[in-house]
Amino acid sequence: MAGALTRVLTGRYPQMTAVEIDQRAVAFLNDKLPKLKVIHQDVLQFSYDSHIKSLNLPENSTVSIVANLPYGIVSQVLFALADTHTSIDVAVVTMQWEVGDRICARPNTKTYGIPSVIFQLYADCRIAFKIPPTVFYPVPKVDSALLRIDFTKPHKDLKTVYPEQLRK
Repeated sequence: MAGALTRVLTGRYPQMTAVEIDQRAVAFLNDKLPKLKVIHQDVLQFSYDSHIKSLNLPENSTVSIVANLPYGIVSQVLFALADTHTSIDVAVVTMQWEVGDRICARPNTKTYGIPSVIFQLYADCRIAFKIPPTVFYPVPKVDSALLRIDFTKPHKDLKTVYPEQLRK
């Protein structure tokens, strides 16, 4: 059912904000969930930092992120979250299984690499479970993973890294 997860989340988190690029999905959400704040924008252009500041939360408050990430832009979105890591407590995101496996890979394994190093520096990354393609519409040709990325548990060496230099 379209918007099934969003319906559940808005019931539990009435101050939730959705970011959606598809005008049809925006219209659907506005119609079915009129109390939900929907921002019609490309998530790659969305400023998490600016949005979080606009919420006027008490100092040192954090937000949680829940997202079904489009497979083609997972890395860019995760980098944006890492850039805002001090304002985010946890991100629970879906992505293609192979990407999630690389992000959560342990040292000395075949899948351990740059995504593992970078994202595990900013957070404790765990795959919660595998999601079969049949739960999505349209049905993708790959399995997905639900990842829990806990930014409250960065690697102890994060404070010794300069993010701009790390990316280069």
